[in-house]
Amino acid sequence: MEIVVASGKGGTGKTFISSNFSIFLKEKAKGVIAVDADVEAPDLLIALGGALRTLWKKDIFESEKAEINQEKCTLCENCISICTFHALKKNNGKITVVPEFCEGCKACYYVCPEKAISFYMKKTGILYVAVSKTGIPVVTGDLSLGERNMGHIVYEIKNVAKSLALKENINYRVIDAAPGIGCTVISSIAGADYLIVVVEPMTPSLKGARRLIELSKHFNVKAYAIVNKYDLNVSVSERINKLLGVPILGKIRYDNLVVESYSQMLPLIKYFPKADIVKEMINSFENIWEVVTSE
Repeated sequence: MEIVVASGKGGTGKTFISSNFSIFLKEKAKGVIAVDADVEAPDLLIALGGALRTLWKKDIFESEKAEINQEKCTLCENCISICTFHALKKNNGKITVVPEFCEGCKACYYVCPEKAISFYMKKTGILYVAVSKTGIPVVTGDLSLGERNMGHIVYEIKNVAKSLALKENINYRVIDAAPGIGCTVISSIAGADYLIVVVEPMTPSLKGARRLIELSKHFNVKAYAIVNKYDLNVSVSERINKLLGVPILGKIRYDNLVVESYSQMLPLIKYFPKADIVKEMINSFENIWEVVTSE
């Protein structure tokens, strides 16, 4: 079973929920695989205590870049005119490619009368599986400098996690999605069983949450919400159920202990298990558990 934890904006506490929920499932379900679908800024493994050992590693080649055959190029500059990413420049009587800007869209190829432009695959980064110091296998990755996360990478990460789950007979996978509503988030939600939207009682967060919920409907994924830092605006928190139109499975207060636990690289559920915020968090997780095991 694949449970995606997402938020419509950054900073809502998505990884905080993902890491602690993974610990909860490890004990409740006797096993879980945590998946960091944000390889542009991966931090789930850090939130789970860092790597104890690496089990598997693979280079990924998902970036297609243009290159120009200078012998064929006639300097017509059609390619420069068509490139909306400003990846082609004229320097010292030659047209050159800025690889960091090139999106591999091939528009330049189609407008080149001399067919002087071709494409090659560049290493995008690495994917790897590591066992965290909390004992949870984490599927994550690390992009090469200047590269960006893409939907294809997320699909690859999810496939690795699914294969590992089948091999180890683990029933639950928690996907920590990238923030926002881009293609990587779409790839995270597509094919999932449940979506847990982490939302703050603030307008930007609510707007992003609504877009995520609309996306979940498109993919026929059941969506629920957790209100994080609910006490920052109690009146709005009380109306979130109506504003989002999905069941609210829990409300978690703001607490500086969260920052302390991050600084110690230890999930709060382990760092301070008797804190009031942890009680609220566990209550939220129990509600998620009830949903996923009763349907």
